[in-house]
Amino acid sequence: MPSDIYLLGSGIRGTLHFTNETVQALRVCRAVYVLHPDTMVLDYVRKYCDDVHDLNTFYDGQEIRQNVYSAIADRLVEEASRSGPVAFLVHGHPLFLVSATEYTLDQAARRGLKTTVLTAVSSFDTLLCDLGIDYGYGVQIFDSTTMIENTWAPNPAVPLLVFQLATTCNRRVVKNRPAGPILKPLVDFLTPVYGPSHHVRIVHSGAALLEEAEVIDLRLSELTADDIDLERRPTLYVPPLG
Repeated sequence: MPSDIYLLGSGIRGTLHFTNETVQALRVCRAVYVLHPDTMVLDYVRKYCDDVHDLNTFYDGQEIRQNVYSAIADRLVEEASRSGPVAFLVHGHPLFLVSATEYTLDQAARRGLKTTVLTAVSSFDTLLCDLGIDYGYGVQIFDSTTMIENTWAPNPAVPLLVFQLATTCNRRVVKNRPAGPILKPLVDFLTPVYGPSHHVRIVHSGAALLEEAEVIDLRLSELTADDIDLERRPTLYVPPLG
C-alpha cells in the first residue's frame, strides 16, 4: 500500500538528479508540495502530478525559519490526513539538513500516518566529486550553528565539512545577501584548533543545468572578507593539520 506522505529530494543539479524511484512516487501522489529555488524543477514535477504547490510562499511575512518549517509540516500532515498520498520535495536529500522533513516525520508518527523517505543525491555526494576526495576513510560533518552552539570542537587530524554557512548563528529568514562577515563566529571557533593561516576551501556544487562547481582556496582568517559570497549556500572544507 502507498504511504500517506512521501518525503523526496530532487538531488542537487536541476532536474538531472531525479531518480526513477522519486518519479514513481510523484506519479502516485494526489498533490506535491515543493520547496526548491529552481522553477524548472516545479515545471518538471508538473509532468507527473497535476496538483503542485510552491512552498516558497511560506516564507512571506515570516521572521524565524523554524516557524516556516513547522508550518510546512502542519500543511503536509493536514493534507495527508484529508486525502493521501501527498509528497514533499526539496533540493538535495530529504533527510540531509531539512528541518521540515524532521518535523513532518514527528507529526506524522503522532497522527498514525505512514511516511516513506526516498534516497536522493545530497550536497555531500557532490562534494566528493567537486573536491576529488574519498571520505570513506573518515570525515567530520557539522552544521555550522549546531557545532558552535554545542562547542563541538573538531578533531584536526580528520577532514572536516561545515554546512549551512549562510545561516551561521542566525535563526532568522535570510533576506539580505549573506557574505563573509557573518562567518566571524565560525572563524573564531575554528582558529584555536587550526590556526588563522590554515588553508581551507569554500565549495559550491553546481546546482543549475550547466553550472560548474566553484572551489575557492583561502586561509581560515580570510573567510570573513566582504567579497566572500554565501548566497549560493556553499560548504566549508577544512583539511586536516599536518
